[in-house]
Amino acid sequence: MAIRSVSFDDDGDEDLCVFCGTDLLISHYDITDLDWGEVAERTLIDQRRGLVITQVTALEDLVDEFILYLEAAEDNGLVRQKGLSRMTIGPRLGLLEKRLKRAELLEGEVVDCLAAVRATVDRRNRLAHGTVECRPTRVVPVADLTHTDLEVEWVLIDRRSGETERISMARLREDVLDAIGAFTGLLAYAERFVERAPTPLHFAGGYYLGIPTP
Repeated sequence: MAIRSVSFDDDGDEDLCVFCGTDLLISHYDITDLDWGEVAERTLIDQRRGLVITQVTALEDLVDEFILYLEAAEDNGLVRQKGLSRMTIGPRLGLLEKRLKRAELLEGEVVDCLAAVRATVDRRNRLAHGTVECRPTRVVPVADLTHTDLEVEWVLIDRRSGETERISMARLREDVLDAIGAFTGLLAYAERFVERAPTPLHFAGGYYLGIPTP
């Protein structure tokens, strides 16, 4: 079966240029570089940020599976699911810890798994809710620009604390791998979990965990 993307339908061969943030940054030096390079860099950064965000979304689904598996019989499934859909990942993790503690399962491996999930969520929040911008690494006097390169960096500014950090593609790679590790670690624990957890009473999920055979 051949797969063809219809999105790539532009037959034009002219170079495309746009104004970007760097142009604004250096325009007061009377230097304007009409280039799409910065836009391409920002796109790559956003792609890797998006991978972390997407993985945390899958983590939310997996956490829901654990919660629903452990819910008591008197809880209505539809109400539970609607309640979970209104929760952010932080309260969901808190609820899962309570359910695991009630089932006497909050120990050892799962504690480490949940710690990894929380670390991933914290990093996701910083990446998702921070402001990304490009700025010079140091102030360069106008007189020195003729023989000095203007070095710029991408920074992430935390909207809550105001803290800044340089964005590194290598660090973003680590963030993606950490997020994948948190997901696969919790999924691997599920195999032991279904052997020790009480028999599920109103479990309508099973996309990740499955229902243990008798």
